Amino acid sequence: MQLVLRANGQQATINMDNAGSQVLVVGQYRYRPSHMAHKVRRLAHTMWGSELSSDILNERMTFEALDGGRTSGPWIDSGSFSPRSGSFVSLGRWDEDGTVGIALHELAHEMHMRRGGYDDSDGVMREAVSLMAEREAGLRRLFEREPYYTASNLVNQLMDLKAFGRQPFTRRWNELMDLTTDVALSDLVNYYLDKSERVGLEKWLKNFTPDVDLRDALLGKLAVVALRYSLDLRRQLLSRLVRCSPSLAPDQVAYILDSIVTLDRRYPGDDLGRIIDFCFAPHTRQRRRLFAFG
Repeated sequence: MQLVLRANGQQATINMDNAGSQVLVVGQYRYRPSHMAHKVRRLAHTMWGSELSSDILNERMTFEALDGGRTSGPWIDSGSFSPRSGSFVSLGRWDEDGTVGIALHELAHEMHMRRGGYDDSDGVMREAVSLMAEREAGLRRLFEREPYYTASNLVNQLMDLKAFGRQPFTRRWNELMDLTTDVALSDLVNYYLDKSERVGLEKWLKNFTPDVDLRDALLGKLAVVALRYSLDLRRQLLSRLVRCSPSLAPDQVAYILDSIVTLDRRYPGDDLGRIIDFCFAPHTRQRRRLFAFG
């Protein structure tokens, strides 16, 4: 791994692995290049094992220290990835541990590209796999702009679900490598929500129809509707659906879901949870209540 130092129009490059006990101050943070290189290598090998060829870290991972810790562009937060030249990580925006997380984020783009599917994936999916990777270094960030906002929301939901979050990184990584779209990722959240909390979606679908294609179509529609939902709203959506009679016609289910989307758009200030309940109310079986007489 290389560290490029730029100041006053001058540039110098050092090998981070051979930096010894050298300490570098950029902005408000102190960095130990050798320690950082060791940590990135250790985590990366744990995460990707034999998939991580030696040339990736040696030739395609570069850290930069700029004047005053300033990044080189308005859209560059802490790092960037180019399929042509590899990963670049800027010092000065995060502390040492956070910067290691940024390095893993950019490295995940590289590994995604080498696995295949990177070019076919949408922006949310590309960022989702990298946001999951940076969490291995303990870095968790908040975003306001897309595709980072939706990607972080979906990844955080997955990691909060025990059936997914407790799996080794390799298994989680392999599952995400099979996906290319934000809707597919949303569907995966629904799957693990059902699996973790036994919502009953899988059982309800089997009773609803033996047609696998129809089940997949309904799952896809649920994923689209819940794409930007919180985990609580997803839970509410699925729990209301499984309380519907399995004899409900497919077009009625589609109408309910479309109605939720329409009302949410028409009345953006209204409580979405109440909209979900309102749309399902005519079709859900009420839970039996026990009354005590005395």
